[in-house]
Amino acid sequence: MHDIKFIKDNSSLFDAILKKRNISSHSKEILFLHQEYLDNLKKTQGLQEKKNSLSKMFSPKLNQKEIEKIKSDVTKIKKELDELKNKTDEKKNKLNQILLEIPNLVDDKVPIGKSEIDNIIIKEVGKINKPDFKIKNHVEILEKNNLLDYNKASKLSGSRFSVLRSSLATLHRALVNFMIDINVTEFQYEECIVPELVKSDCLTGTGQLPKFDEDLFRTNFNDLWLIPTAEVPLTNFHREEIIDSTKLPLRYTSFTNCFRSEAGAAGKDTKGLMREHQFGKVELVSIAEPNKSMAEMERMIECVEMILKKLNIPYRLVELCSGDLGFSSAYTIDLEVWMPGQKKFREVSSCSNCKDFQSRRMKMRAKNHGTGEIYYPHTLNGSSIAIGRILISIIENYQQENGTISIPDILKNYMKGITSIGSK
Repeated sequence: MHDIKFIKDNSSLFDAILKKRNISSHSKEILFLHQEYLDNLKKTQGLQEKKNSLSKMFSPKLNQKEIEKIKSDVTKIKKELDELKNKTDEKKNKLNQILLEIPNLVDDKVPIGKSEIDNIIIKEVGKINKPDFKIKNHVEILEKNNLLDYNKASKLSGSRFSVLRSSLATLHRALVNFMIDINVTEFQYEECIVPELVKSDCLTGTGQLPKFDEDLFRTNFNDLWLIPTAEVPLTNFHREEIIDSTKLPLRYTSFTNCFRSEAGAAGKDTKGLMREHQFGKVELVSIAEPNKSMAEMERMIECVEMILKKLNIPYRLVELCSGDLGFSSAYTIDLEVWMPGQKKFREVSSCSNCKDFQSRRMKMRAKNHGTGEIYYPHTLNGSSIAIGRILISIIENYQQENGTISIPDILKNYMKGITSIGSK
């Protein structure tokens, strides 16, 4: 939830920052509703005081007529209070609904732009190889080798699902173990196994609800939703808690399956591992001191870069512009890898600093151990990495002319002696 005090004191700035996201101004409507809410609270307080005064007037010395008059006045005030309470709740709910659907304010570092074409490439790492044979895309390679089975997936679940078989499934598992090892041993993230079903409050806290419910899968059991990313359960570990500041930063990593409806992706990447309803992903989450969150983000990016360097895959860092920034993010760097079959870079990781946007929504606070000050910590999240997408890049970058796919050296110890997959 956005800070009403900030909006009241900086209404023009608030609207100007939203304009960077190509969103019309909201401060006037927000402040009008908030003032109506405050006025109703004041009226409620006045009526309550009047009711209390009348109640104190009851006395055995009063005659019946006087008692009945007081009772009548108290009953009338009770009715007015009930009506006013309903109006106040209505104003509060409307105000909260508006605030919940306004995205995070963008950081000053974010470049201004309208769409992904305005994103800025920060750097490129690694050399793109140009083999002297015709490059095939991952679907063609995997289906030919019976490693990716869409017929069985379609029979089981329909479109945008896949079945990974044999050595491809082993490679998937190897990547998960390799990434978790890097995150834990090299960067000291705490490994966690988390539920893949969460309550609505969790999705509201991280920003998926209420605005993006169409992108999610909801069950008919106990208000539970399938997670779109492990960011949701990991960040919500400390929802409605006060964290001892001496414990910051908190760093978590987890592998989960993720579930997204891809409601806005009609006709995009319909076949292949790029954009599926269910996909595996290793996630990074940090909870940090506000004045150290940008340094924490650099550390998170360094972690993802180490993985890509060890896999020896060309990649680049892309700074997202204001128009392409995610709902909950104040600043985002995407990491994109080279995919020869598509002849372009595609995103495999997105590292974001959400600042205090999520902590406010989930009432997560921190307490300074020395001064006793209570404040909102900053939350950060990053993909480390989307397994299906990095599989694509490995398969296409490591394909050989004879039809096999070499295993990156760093993964060989995770592959039970398998050094290549596919037929010659």
